[in-house]
Amino acid sequence: MSRRAPARRRRLAGMAVACALAAGTLTFAVPPAGAQPAKIQSPQLAPSVIVVEGRGFGHGNGLSQWGALGYAVDHRWSSDQIVQHYYSNTTESDASNPDVWVHLTGNDRNDLLVTSASAFTVADEHFDGGDVVRLGVSSGAFWLRSNAGCGRRGDLVADRLAASSRRGDRYIEAVPANSDYAVDDQSQFLVMIYCDGRDTAVESRRVAYRGTLGVVDQNGPFSFNRVPLEQYLRGVVPRESIPEWGTAGDGRGIAALEAQAIAARSYVLSLAASRASSGSQGRFTDTCDWWNCQVYGGAARDGQALDHGSRYIHTNTAILNTAGHIRVHDNGSIAFAEYHASSGGWTAGLDEGSRFPGVQDLGDSTAGNANHAWEIRISRSDIEAAYPSIGSLVCIQVTHRNGNGAWGGRTRGMRIVGTDGIEDFEGHSGVENGQWNRWARDPFRKRFSLRSDWYRFPQFPDGQPCERPVSADPDPTTEATDPGLWVLKSDGTVLADGSAEHLGNGTPPSSSERFTAMAAHPAGDGYWLATSGGDVQSFGSATYHGNSVGAGRGERVVAMAAHPAGDGYWLATGRGHVFAFGAAGHWGAIAHLGLAADVVDIESSPTGDGYWMALDDGRVLAFGDARDHGCGPLLRAGMVGIGLAAALDGAGYWLAGADTAVHAIGTADHHGDRADRQNRLRTVGFAATASGDGYWLVWSDGTSFNYGDAPDYRTSRAGPGVVAAESVR
Repeated sequence: MSRRAPARRRRLAGMAVACALAAGTLTFAVPPAGAQPAKIQSPQLAPSVIVVEGRGFGHGNGLSQWGALGYAVDHRWSSDQIVQHYYSNTTESDASNPDVWVHLTGNDRNDLLVTSASAFTVADEHFDGGDVVRLGVSSGAFWLRSNAGCGRRGDLVADRLAASSRRGDRYIEAVPANSDYAVDDQSQFLVMIYCDGRDTAVESRRVAYRGTLGVVDQNGPFSFNRVPLEQYLRGVVPRESIPEWGTAGDGRGIAALEAQAIAARSYVLSLAASRASSGSQGRFTDTCDWWNCQVYGGAARDGQALDHGSRYIHTNTAILNTAGHIRVHDNGSIAFAEYHASSGGWTAGLDEGSRFPGVQDLGDSTAGNANHAWEIRISRSDIEAAYPSIGSLVCIQVTHRNGNGAWGGRTRGMRIVGTDGIEDFEGHSGVENGQWNRWARDPFRKRFSLRSDWYRFPQFPDGQPCERPVSADPDPTTEATDPGLWVLKSDGTVLADGSAEHLGNGTPPSSSERFTAMAAHPAGDGYWLATSGGDVQSFGSATYHGNSVGAGRGERVVAMAAHPAGDGYWLATGRGHVFAFGAAGHWGAIAHLGLAADVVDIESSPTGDGYWMALDDGRVLAFGDARDHGCGPLLRAGMVGIGLAAALDGAGYWLAGADTAVHAIGTADHHGDRADRQNRLRTVGFAATASGDGYWLVWSDGTSFNYGDAPDYRTSRAGPGVVAAESVR
């Protein structure tokens, strides 16, 4: 099943017990003139200013606000059409008008200072209009002080007040005299006084809120606002959207504001349900007032209206027009209707952190949307400072995208290549195998505060080689010495350790086709992956030369080998067909012999003018200038051959068995194995080190065993599904 091992097989040969075929003698093909490795020129350094072109603003989940405006104004869609488009796996439903409990984050661990132009009560204590009351809690006991302010603690009115309870937390609250919270009269609102965080004796602002204001005890005081849902939305929709959109397109823009109201209503009710079921501290409230929930500004600030008056006619109309309208999933749960400023042309999908399918967003290109397409410039020195291990920046390569929209879609993996190293972000939070699946995990976006995770680098076009500088005249006898190991899984995932670099994962051509083989570029900076159906995918400096799709007579490709010059490769099927591409020549095959054993690996000779094929019964067959180095005993039951690797001089090789046995032939040295141990899994991969003084055996769950000078790598993180291993040689 796995088949090969060495990756950097610049001058390597096969690996195992070469035996004569009982079916007859094989005739070796006459090798042509050996190909000479091409000289690799050192790339120049990157420009001093790096251009970044991007699309969209925000995470891309759910509704695009600019897209909603475009659909409303340019496409004449209704709000129902808009929300159905962005939240396509939901349906419309209705909700009541429950109270929303909002955490007021700007006053954490501070007493609550509350006032009003009208009378109000706190825990049955009555206060006149104009009074400033301090609400607090100490050692679990609630108290009130009057005549208070940012610079005045105030006079004690009452302590050890009777408190109410919600979800296990105790609280007290101030209640205005007028219970009609829809009234647009600021004199009826409760007002919260915020003190300056740097100087608590200085007042910073006064914010009026509809509903009540209170303090909850959570090992200290935290402030909240309790307000009916529809009145809460009046403080959200104009903060999250643009009220003037209601007049756009001769009034058609009101549909975008209506869609925003439906989304915001669904969002907060879904969040409230989630927080109510969590039972953890901090879930006393349903939501907060900041961007990580929904921005909520209250009703007025320092006397200036924030949710009423002429500017807010359209947002309030949108809320009234959609009163109670929400989106729900098939199971009845309220949709967590996320939204963002601009999608760039496609929203993010279900596998990218969104709860909704990704959709094309034609509305996002509406006039006035400066976020649909944007450009910024970053100095090369800033990138080098952010990633000092790379040295001087050479190039940037986007290795993975999500496949939707211009340039191939949102960025899902990249490499920053420098003179001293490569940053592929492996080890960063949320990054696995050099990839991430959502905007929140994009390390480059976060580091440089990009508007979205959909971006490209036009100075480094897709498909252009992006590699570290090498000598213009490399010594052809020089071999890599730093150990490195790749592990391939059947779904195309590649894991890299040591000097091996993660350059990308394979994409299965179909849901039923799996990856079976891997070959490394001789320079160690690229690799090819092959599927059972013969599809070939290339990464890094590895160049695509063709595939055997449709040519394999339905046979399963089981092994792959790279030409030592790096400009070709071979594919081998289980029955013994060989397909040659690029500089790789065809030196023979065994399919016509009808052998009872299956091919498990193919390995290039040092010159590339021949190869060995390993069979699962332990035999190794030589073709072209590859030489038979002897015959060993056939493998016993349970010791099926799985991989072949050659000694550096080509005068010996190793054959690995599924039971972790290793047979060393010719100049290859035996460094150990697990043949005498109890093995819980089958060995699927075998790879030799660059020095030839060690090797790895890899189980199907990624667990590896190192021998000789092979380092111990944590390949077990791969998990089940491993099919092959390759080494940097």
